[in-house]
Amino acid sequence: MSASDITESAETPAPPRRTAKRVLGGIALILVAVVLLITGIQAIIDPAAVVAGSSRTGRSPDTDTEAKIGGLLLCFFAITVLGFGIGLVTSKTAPKGDRAGSPH
Repeated sequence: MSASDITESAETPAPPRRTAKRVLGGIALILVAVVLLITGIQAIIDPAAVVAGSSRTGRSPDTDTEAKIGGLLLCFFAITVLGFGIGLVTSKTAPKGDRAGSPH
């Protein structure tokens, strides 16, 4: 074994830290999740507004039940997006598939 092989194997790159890009992406996801959550809650609370909005389209208008189910699904999706956003902001290391020394 040569001396250069020993120094290369002894040096392990430090895991990547939180970057500004990841933090900004996480904040953007959190903001999108809040908007989705507010929209979903409004659809659950006031399905008549959703029905009135869908009556101006070319298809048949939604019913109150369809509007409430759509609002509930939107809330679940918003919670999922919120989880990803919080995960991006709070995690300090890159995902396992991303290597520190690999070119992108």
